[in-house]
Amino acid sequence: MTAHILINNYDKINCVTHSKKIIKLIREKIGFKNIIITDDISMKALKHPIQISTIKAFDAGCDIVLHCNGNINEMTKVAKNSPKLSNFLIKKTSQLNKFLS
Repeated sequence: MTAHILINNYDKINCVTHSKKIIKLIREKIGFKNIIITDDISMKALKHPIQISTIKAFDAGCDIVLHCNGNINEMTKVAKNSPKLSNFLIKKTSQLNKFLS
């Protein structure tokens, strides 16, 4: 799960949730091969409107954007600005489903 914090040594502009540099570091240097989920996008910790924060999170490389406050208007904005499920995400969630079954 990403955090809405700045790690100045890697990206002085974007928080982890919106940082292509840090997501790349997680994937390539650390070697994390599973699903990357954002922290709650509705926490008001991000400086952009929710639709922009959603787009920036997916563009950075997050696989799932987490929205937790139950506000249907915000949920609709997140959904409208989310890409279709990727093959990667389908594969990983299928693996989890098989494990849990």
